[in-house]
Amino acid sequence: MGSKRSTFVYLLLSLGFLGAIILALTHGAVKLNFFNLSPVEKDIFFHVRVPRVFLAALVGGALVLSGILFQFVMQNPLADSFTTGASASAALGAVMAIFLGLTFLLLPFALGFTLLGLAIVYRIASYQGRLLPITMLLAGIVISTFSSATISLLKYLSDDSVSSIVFWLMGGFQNASYGKVVLLTGVLLLITFRLYGQALMLDLISFDEATAISSGVPIYRLRRELLFYGAMLTTFSVAFAGIIGFVGLIVPHILRLLGFTQAQKLIFTGVLSGAIFMVLADLLSRSVLPRGEELPVGILTSTIGGLFFLYLLVKRRKSLYELD
Repeated sequence: MGSKRSTFVYLLLSLGFLGAIILALTHGAVKLNFFNLSPVEKDIFFHVRVPRVFLAALVGGALVLSGILFQFVMQNPLADSFTTGASASAALGAVMAIFLGLTFLLLPFALGFTLLGLAIVYRIASYQGRLLPITMLLAGIVISTFSSATISLLKYLSDDSVSSIVFWLMGGFQNASYGKVVLLTGVLLLITFRLYGQALMLDLISFDEATAISSGVPIYRLRRELLFYGAMLTTFSVAFAGIIGFVGLIVPHILRLLGFTQAQKLIFTGVLSGAIFMVLADLLSRSVLPRGEELPVGILTSTIGGLFFLYLLVKRRKSLYELD
């Protein structure tokens, strides 16, 4: 992609992000006017709407970036936090912490279970130095199924908190806060800047292992590092917003179709596009029902993403079977 076209796309995405933020801040169950806010509207705006919109943007960017990382590591365009079982593993860890009454350890529990789930998927999908795409998807399904079954058991055994767990698992930003916004901003920025310095190595590992190793890339150490970053981004996203599926699959694929295949460009456009996608999805979830009820955003993204995933499976089935 030429530099002029890239610059135009960057500018378009920046304007789209600004427009999505303004639209989401002013619209919803209650429409707000920046220049004429009553005391009640000011309270809604600063204590509800602002943290919610910015947390949605951050979670969208984090999920897309984690999807990009999983796709580079697994060498599979169908990999993301949902299809690899990472989201379900993080949710299991979080629910386990809630069940044990250790909510102050929710993030460590979620991160530990995410890393464990990813390690199992990676181990199963590796064979004689190759990563097998179909095997990876099947391993991700197994991890997700096991995690979901265990979560169901914990819900059954925990009558007091079952309703809050169920609603949280559907995905949403109703519990947004400035603390979560600040924490996720720090995590996302640190990982993004770190990946910018590794962009060339990311491009190299997207080819075969022999090419990457002959180019001096510490491929096994790099894969472990990238999986850790992906686990971190998934963990914070799930802990703060529940399970929101397929965002890391849809956005990167569309960007690659537009010509953004180099890691450095894909990272920047991916984070920004993911933020736009999630802000608009959350706005739609707050506005789509006629009587002002809120539709969990995870239901919306899973519906869109499920259809998109089916399309990709049908379109790429020949190449996937040839690789496995």
